[in-house]
Amino acid sequence: MAKDSPFGQETRLRILEEYIAHAGEITEANAWEHVYRCLLWFDIGAKLAHIYDSNHMQKGGTFHARAVKFTDLLCSNWKIKRSDLPEKLDVLFKGCVAELKRREAEEPKTEDKGPDAEIESELTAAIKTILQDAGVDSDRAGTLTGQIEVLSRDYFTIGNKRQNALGEGFEDLLMLLLRRVSHIPEKNFALRKPVSQLPGFYKEPPPAEGEKQSRKRQPRPDIAIIDGHITPLITTAKWSIRQDRETQFQSEYSSYTRNKKQEAELRFALITNEFDLARLVNVLKAKPGGDGGYIFHTVYHVCLPMLRETHGDGFKVIEPYVQIGSLKSLSDYLAEMRGRYGESKS
Repeated sequence: MAKDSPFGQETRLRILEEYIAHAGEITEANAWEHVYRCLLWFDIGAKLAHIYDSNHMQKGGTFHARAVKFTDLLCSNWKIKRSDLPEKLDVLFKGCVAELKRREAEEPKTEDKGPDAEIESELTAAIKTILQDAGVDSDRAGTLTGQIEVLSRDYFTIGNKRQNALGEGFEDLLMLLLRRVSHIPEKNFALRKPVSQLPGFYKEPPPAEGEKQSRKRQPRPDIAIIDGHITPLITTAKWSIRQDRETQFQSEYSSYTRNKKQEAELRFALITNEFDLARLVNVLKAKPGGDGGYIFHTVYHVCLPMLRETHGDGFKVIEPYVQIGSLKSLSDYLAEMRGRYGESKS
């Protein structure tokens, strides 16, 4: 069997389980804090907690003031200074990187050929020229060029792995919270399992209209709740909501409804940490056959109170969805799952 990668599920679960084992009491009310400690990271360029695209968080960016407000709220809640925040965050990714470094240290030493020598020489020369043009003396420019090169290598070999670790890591952590906080036994939920293997769905997915036979890759619900011979709820976990995500939501909704054979209602939920209210509104107003072409019966934010405080008066555009119960918090999700499917239910 191939060894799990430093960013793979085996490593992720080990890191998350170790964190949970030493985290003290985790409840529905404080689960959001642990999600942030494990998955949220500190944007070094903006010197703020990363809740928006980096270019929008810089000074002068669209959401800079809101990112500042969120960062200050988080520090206030945890009673720490902003300078202490980075060490409190990003447990999962830091753990994966540490595992990568550990494995690299154990491997037999081989000659590091690095990038193509000609490309590297052109790049380093260009960096050094930029620094010298900015007034940095030649010796200092040479030293800084080497440091920038090392950071660049780390970014392109490690930094771009964050999204994969974050995406599935979010699902992994939610699964662990369902076990620990909602007390749902493993038989009552499935993680990233093909839809044809879930109760209440066709074992051989029917083709879409106009297709002889569907050869598309089956969707794998992030988290499916199982209750006997049916699947009453499919939960999608997305840390943020980009435009391409909505295309994915529509495609998956179409597949789920086409493959469903159970007569019982199938409901859809979304858990997200999206802080752009416009993106959230797009998802909340989406309807089958109308806007979006899909539906989430309930959207759960990692921390709805923080979302509200971060936006202040601007939150009024989304308040109606809170009032009708279509936008809730992660704490509500965990409580609802415990009440409906937890081991203690009557």
